[in-house]
Amino acid sequence: MVRAFLVILLFIGNTKANISWETDLDTAFKRAEKENKIIFVYLYSPKCHYCKDMEKKVFTDKKIQEIITKHFIPVKIRKCTDDGHFIKVQYGFIGTPMFYFIDKNGELIKSIFGAWEKKDFLKILEYFSTGSYKKIPMTEYFMK
Repeated sequence: MVRAFLVILLFIGNTKANISWETDLDTAFKRAEKENKIIFVYLYSPKCHYCKDMEKKVFTDKKIQEIITKHFIPVKIRKCTDDGHFIKVQYGFIGTPMFYFIDKNGELIKSIFGAWEKKDFLKILEYFSTGSYKKIPMTEYFMK
């Protein structure tokens, strides 16, 4: 009986969304330096329909959560905050949702605009998490 209860608890714990978003850029940069990871910034607006879609349909996927948690310092920033303004000025801005891959030194690796299907966003994350961005252009990577 106890064993069954523990299995149920484990299952429930593993079904919960588990991206621990940073909300402060300074903290994210310190963590990136310490953990030697790429900073993944998700710039959003609470009224953005496409942001809501990403949050409901993409960021809830277990595989996406695993890759983000393992390989990146995830940062969720509202576009109309001081950090949001800094990101827009420093790295450019088209609209929301906007995603930025930034190295630990603050250099922009790539910014990507728009809402994505799970399979396509997974491929984007894999491109950066595997270091492929250092070897081949993104277009070429997606054509494989």
